[in-house]
Amino acid sequence: MHIARFTRFFLPLLTVLTVCASLAVPAMADENRVHFSFSGENRLPACTAASVQSAVAGSVASARRDYYDGRTIMGIDDIRETGYQTDISPIARRYCHGKASLSDGSIQSVHYFVEEHGGFLGLGWNVEACMAPLDKWHVYGAHCSTTRPR
Repeated sequence: MHIARFTRFFLPLLTVLTVCASLAVPAMADENRVHFSFSGENRLPACTAASVQSAVAGSVASARRDYYDGRTIMGIDDIRETGYQTDISPIARRYCHGKASLSDGSIQSVHYFVEEHGGFLGLGWNVEACMAPLDKWHVYGAHCSTTRPR
């Protein structure tokens, strides 16, 4: 009787925790690993990491369809890191800049940052990206100021 109650209560909880853990800890790639470090070591993937570039393209693709007039990022070139901050906040941010080739054939400057503990349940990292000429509602401030180092 007690085992049935225990199983009925804890089995769904254990299943949910297992699913969350499998989503939060990617399988092999070191660039995707969950970063837990408060020692000041480099704890975010590089600007040029394929997973970061994919996340930048994904953030643009997931925006409202009319926001970027249906344009998506096909690739990012000339990527460079413009800053790495841990002093303003205990959460590290890596700031990056590149040239995005868009689906309409144009090339736009893209500013983005990779932020630790921004993923699902605070695990992993998150990316925010902005293309200044296309940020018509100034979601990221004037000239993408929030995606640039301070």
